[in-house]
Amino acid sequence: MSDNFRAKLRKAKNQGVNSLKKFLNLPSQSKLYGPSGLATNWLDYNGYSQSDVAWQQVYPTIKCHWNPQKTTNWGRYTYNFTKNLKPEIPPTGVVIIPNGQVMDIQGYTFTKDDQFLVDVSYWRHRLGYANLPKEKYPTEKIKGTCLSLMTNASSNYCHFLLDSLPRLHLFYQAGYTLDDVDYILLHQPISPNAWSIFRQLGINESKCQWAKKNTTFQADTLIATTHPSLNLHHPRWLVDFMTKKIDLKPCQPQRRLYIPRPTGRRKVANEDELLSILTEYGFEIFKPEEEVNQPQVFHEASIIVASHGAALSNLVFCQPGTKVLELMSNGHLREYFFTLCQVAGLEHHYIIGKTTQPISYVGGLCFHDFIINPTFLTKALYFLTK
Repeated sequence: MSDNFRAKLRKAKNQGVNSLKKFLNLPSQSKLYGPSGLATNWLDYNGYSQSDVAWQQVYPTIKCHWNPQKTTNWGRYTYNFTKNLKPEIPPTGVVIIPNGQVMDIQGYTFTKDDQFLVDVSYWRHRLGYANLPKEKYPTEKIKGTCLSLMTNASSNYCHFLLDSLPRLHLFYQAGYTLDDVDYILLHQPISPNAWSIFRQLGINESKCQWAKKNTTFQADTLIATTHPSLNLHHPRWLVDFMTKKIDLKPCQPQRRLYIPRPTGRRKVANEDELLSILTEYGFEIFKPEEEVNQPQVFHEASIIVASHGAALSNLVFCQPGTKVLELMSNGHLREYFFTLCQVAGLEHHYIIGKTTQPISYVGGLCFHDFIINPTFLTKALYFLTK
């Protein structure tokens, strides 16, 4: 076999793989690995009429206008936040599923015949990532009607706040009230702050069935909703719902917050070097884990500097015009808070730092700490505080 023939064969193979990745909405760097397991037998809203699932649309397709110019880079490395975003959010609504099933704290939702309802998950536009277990977990029965607020990664504060709780809005808009259900399935709030938000939503705790790992719940009648948005995307109604439901005292935003990330992954490795600069520009060190009313603190902020992480989901409570400087790792670039800033009317800025260890490719799933150049931070703060 000649070298020329090998090159042509390699090119043809790569073109075929890339075409399949595009069809499944996988990034070009990603390996094909889904749908797999229980996700191979899937159903979306286009097929509900051929099943026993009843579909109530709440919102039609929502057009998105993501503007790549609505962010400012203060570092050396740039990122196009809009390249992976979709131009629209598919129809959202409520599904009623006879003998419906919800599995694990990931909220995998199925019909009684084990069809995976992809629209309920954050894989609704990227089925290729749906890598589910091969078999269902042991089942516990729920008598009566159950509303599921479950979502993927529901034990994470960001997904609990932005993907789980806003499902209540779709439920209400479809004409239901909490009096219409016997049980509510969701992940137990993970912190005093999360409990405070949960209680302000008026959910009767006595009706709650907390999700469990490695357990499937099956209700006589299951009411679930589509994912409120799309992964990485947020609709404006989500911001309106959360800010109206949570008690936010009126104020003039003046606080300058720096949010450290002392534990977990993707920490700023040279944070101590940056603290003196932040202090010089009048920033207070705000530790969310010590605050039971995070929504109000973010509501009072005029400038927020923070590493990419779940704490920034509280941006949903900021007042329009708040300035946000997101510190990001070149090994983990995500659009969550760029899109949240756009729909909430916030001003997005960013600095990308290099990881402390080599990475296979830029923007993937990386847990390494990273370094922020102090000169870039100083330049950004000088502008943001003028």
